[in-house]
Amino acid sequence: AGVGFATGYPGTPSSEVTDSFAELSDEAGGVFEYAVNEKICLELAFGASLAGARAICAMKHLGLMVAGDPLSTIPYVGVRGGLVVVAAGDPSCLTSPNEQDQRHLGRMLHFPVLDPSTPAEARSLTMAAFELSEESGLPVLLRITTRVAHCRGVVPVGGLPRGARGAGFERDKRRLVPIPAHARRMRVELKGRMERAKGWSERLFEREGAGKVAILAAGAPAATAADLLRELGLEERVVLARLPVVHPLPEERIAGLLAEMEAVLVVEELSGFVEDALRALCAERGLEVAVHGKRSGHLPEEHEYRPEVIQRGVHVALGLGCAPPRAPASDDAPPPARPPVLCSACPHRATFFAAKAVFGDEHLYFNDIGCYTLGFAPPLDCGDVVLSMGSSISLASGASRVGGERTVCFIGDSTFFHAGMPALLDAIRQGVEVVVVVMDNGITAMTGFQESAGGGRGHEGSGGVPIGGVARALGAGHVEVFDPTDLAEAVSAFERARDGKGVSVLVAESPCPVHMQRETGEPMHRGAFQIDPALCATCGRGGCGMECGQSVRESTQRNMVRGRSLELSRKGGGEEPAVAPCAEQCPLGLCIQGYAGHVAAGEYDAALELIMGRNPLPDSVCRVCHRPCEDACIRGGLDGAVAVNDLKRFVIDWAAEQPEPPYRPEVEPEHGRSVAVVGAGPAGLAAAHELRLRGYGVTLYDREERAGGLLRSGIPRFRLPAVALERDIQRILDLGVRFEGGKALGTGLTLEGLLTDDGHDAVFLAIGAHRPLALELPREGGEGAPIVLDALRFLDGETRAAEGREVVVVGGGNAGIDAARGAALAGATRVTVIERESGLTALEHEIGCAADEGVALRPGWEPVALVGREGGGPGIRCRESGSTGSERERVIRAGLVVVAVGQEVDVGALADREPGLELTEDGRVAVDATTGRGSHGRIFAGGDMIPGQRSVIHAIASGQRAAWGIDRALRGEAAADHRAPPPKPGAWPVPSLAGLEIERRERTPRHRPPELPAAERSLEREVVGTLPEARARAEARRCMLCGGCATCRACVDTFGCPAFIVQAGAIRIDAAQCTGCGVCADFCPNGAISRVPEPVS
Repeated sequence: AGVGFATGYPGTPSSEVTDSFAELSDEAGGVFEYAVNEKICLELAFGASLAGARAICAMKHLGLMVAGDPLSTIPYVGVRGGLVVVAAGDPSCLTSPNEQDQRHLGRMLHFPVLDPSTPAEARSLTMAAFELSEESGLPVLLRITTRVAHCRGVVPVGGLPRGARGAGFERDKRRLVPIPAHARRMRVELKGRMERAKGWSERLFEREGAGKVAILAAGAPAATAADLLRELGLEERVVLARLPVVHPLPEERIAGLLAEMEAVLVVEELSGFVEDALRALCAERGLEVAVHGKRSGHLPEEHEYRPEVIQRGVHVALGLGCAPPRAPASDDAPPPARPPVLCSACPHRATFFAAKAVFGDEHLYFNDIGCYTLGFAPPLDCGDVVLSMGSSISLASGASRVGGERTVCFIGDSTFFHAGMPALLDAIRQGVEVVVVVMDNGITAMTGFQESAGGGRGHEGSGGVPIGGVARALGAGHVEVFDPTDLAEAVSAFERARDGKGVSVLVAESPCPVHMQRETGEPMHRGAFQIDPALCATCGRGGCGMECGQSVRESTQRNMVRGRSLELSRKGGGEEPAVAPCAEQCPLGLCIQGYAGHVAAGEYDAALELIMGRNPLPDSVCRVCHRPCEDACIRGGLDGAVAVNDLKRFVIDWAAEQPEPPYRPEVEPEHGRSVAVVGAGPAGLAAAHELRLRGYGVTLYDREERAGGLLRSGIPRFRLPAVALERDIQRILDLGVRFEGGKALGTGLTLEGLLTDDGHDAVFLAIGAHRPLALELPREGGEGAPIVLDALRFLDGETRAAEGREVVVVGGGNAGIDAARGAALAGATRVTVIERESGLTALEHEIGCAADEGVALRPGWEPVALVGREGGGPGIRCRESGSTGSERERVIRAGLVVVAVGQEVDVGALADREPGLELTEDGRVAVDATTGRGSHGRIFAGGDMIPGQRSVIHAIASGQRAAWGIDRALRGEAAADHRAPPPKPGAWPVPSLAGLEIERRERTPRHRPPELPAAERSLEREVVGTLPEARARAEARRCMLCGGCATCRACVDTFGCPAFIVQAGAIRIDAAQCTGCGVCADFCPNGAISRVPEPVS
């Protein structure tokens, strides 16, 4: 045809057309280019036509609408060299989001439409289209469909002529400048041009066969109908009329045919374009012939016409042939659906994976047309909406402006240049809260590896335009270019974008490996990876029977892989699976990384299950725990330990706000055994709770009328509000634990009586350390020495004694700091804490609060004497620790001295009263360190009554271990060990990660909960609040998820690489599919994936 200029925009099913142009352009001597979009494609071709060259452009049916603006005016202006527009339709939506029938544009915009039925006819009609275009001065639309574009056929070809460059441009403003006056004249002239085109349609009309009924067919169904008539032997009974030109119709030839027929079946795909015109022609000319087709219900309006569809129409409408046979029944199950997936080494998968790991399910995702569309499906789930080429930015911007939330959109490199730049500019101008992710693999891959305007990394020599530079030129303030296969880099980039404001542009730049293999000939495979079954889906806590058993949740897995992906390196720490250092140091052995991960993922119910499954007093612990987990946190050496206890507090306070308890523990059926628990402090409450879960009847005794022990009497309400403590106690009582207050051991209760008279099978002792250690100080200076109170008495109802007085607290532990803060909040005029040691031993945060509240802290000073008025008092004489001279002494004035130098257990009730109970030298009960069992086989002890560390959390753990020990003693190992107790800190029978060093990509300071300003604090108002939800989740994301996890299936459930397969419940990597990209190894939470070692030569 002598084409001088060819262009196109890739899009299945038209890609083969443009790709053929690209291959033949050098040989034919014409000019070819892949246009940036369809509008430019058509304008380029029209410009070449105006310069006198024959020009052709190709696109898919959707792109014709993109080119609609110039397409609607070109018929007015007219062409010079022939202009053919190839638009490929897609019946059945095989590769497209709709079935748009572009034939209607011919009637609407005044240009001829040709509809070939075979590859050979497509070639011959293209040749004719150039002549028709030049004769009529109109562009000609060659409408092919998927069936014609992708089928094979015999096509006669001639020589390949050298493309003509064109006769040159001719100036004619009356014709080429459609100002309104010119346009009105051009509109009138269109009628004559369309009449010339009509003559062509009359000449190209084809008719074959004989009979009184006819099939009038257009496009691919015409070839199918011809084959069908031959197969059914109906060539001599049915006339087959083909319509190569569907607009303008050959009305004279058609009218002549209809006059001979009794009935006609119109066979065309998609809308009833020809059928409607035929019915109008019959009405206009008074032709009495039955017209069948879509409107009569004999043929469907939608989808591609397969032979059986046409056969059914011929049989029902024309009464000929037979109905198509039904498919034979089969007992074989249909093969499973195999949806398209991204290639195993596709960098787009890593981009989606990193985005989802950071943004989770809370954000909306808008996707694009291309390879990236495949990111909409599970497990990547990064496509809530897909509409059209490059529309993702506009859609995301519109949703963000209405909803106010930060949205995420993905757009390809080709589609960014196609339609994304104007949308990005608009978003930047409006300051929209949107993250724009441009996926630049350097090629237009899905449609056949056509070149991209961006070129991209690894596409040297393409003359590509860097997308990051374009985004900056458009005014984007936050632009990052990163390699998505570097997960640490990718996740960090997404986190910065998530936390940013306005428009963030992220360019995920990595070459398409399939294209690189085609270009270089080098294989994609870089050595396969393998999974170590000993590490995969294994839990370090499982080695001591504390595996959580939770069902896996995808959002938590995404947080796990996000945390691991941010690691740049790991050193030391032994072998995995192991227990995270935080869990190893937690006396209760809580799965801290588990509940932190759930909080990060917004799964607060699952976090609550992990906390309350092992912590019977969570409301109290999250306020008073001394946080050994945070001291062990590996992140402490980077940018501060994770706020573990604050996360626990967030979850527990969330649960308290729910209308129904989100977590109810499973209680074993009662088995008739009972246990007496003496002492209702933290150890006793924990033992009662654990025993009740194990099916025991439990009676809880305490000398006080209300349960709680030191939690109630020794910790001030501004740290532990009464309502929080009551929630803990009531949950335990609601399990069926019976509480009897006002009963103390030695006054109404005896161990022997509990075991014999009351019929209990065992006794657990936890009477606590309520007896204060005395401070023996001489008095000097006569009358008027200060009042002296012990800290527990002061905190339990005597705090108001500090009002209006100067107060000195002796002791810098937790009780001393609590007393000092209580005195300050009660209205003391001055409060001073003195501590013999050089440093205070109380919790660092509580020390800071005391300083904020005006308490003077004097470590390194010891008390010498109480001083009366004659000695300069009232007050207390102090000396700098370690000194002997009076020059290092001073008197601190005080009307009240609070002594907080420790407490001891009152074991007087045990001495000489209970047979067979052995005590230690310091008066504690001698027990087995593992089970809490005393020398009397049915008496167990815990809390402050046994040797070991003294803290609320250690007391709870001792109560749990003793409950397990009691269960083992009474029911045996098999019954007891299904619920193992926490090992002692540092004594876990699994590998330790304590020496682990991790280098991470990001640095994020610790998030701290709100606190009451010092001026607003009081004795009854809790000082420390709860982390707001957003900050809690952000803090939870700081957890580095150090330990192994048995619930993990992240590689299968979140990554979706086809190289992963599951066999007999085990995950493995198919070496034949694995390309060795290594992304999976970067995110595996358990460190179970590694490269297959190369064989040793």
